[in-house]
Amino acid sequence: MKKISTVSGVPMDAEVLYGYLHGLVNRFFKILPMRESGEGSLTEYMQSFQLELIGCAELVEAIHGDPDYMSLLSILQYLIGSPEAPVHVFKREVFKAITICNKLKSRYAALGKGE
Repeated sequence: MKKISTVSGVPMDAEVLYGYLHGLVNRFFKILPMRESGEGSLTEYMQSFQLELIGCAELVEAIHGDPDYMSLLSILQYLIGSPEAPVHVFKREVFKAITICNKLKSRYAALGKGE
């Protein structure tokens, strides 16, 4: 299993990063029912999620400059800054983020296999 460099100097298995990226799909998807039901904690959830993503990008050197990862952060920033956007806009952006998560998973799964 290939190791991924971290800023702490402690390498992690590529499989750990893959698992994290896999979990992001559900985290993004969770935004939709929260928005559709008018959940009051949606903005707080998205802000916390965004901070976590920023922290991951700072920790894992491989994704630090990844433009697709930056797209995830940007989508989340738009949703945070536009809480009154129509549900169809939230839906479109959430599914775009899920597509990007799947692309990142594929990319880092290939790293883990040493390809």
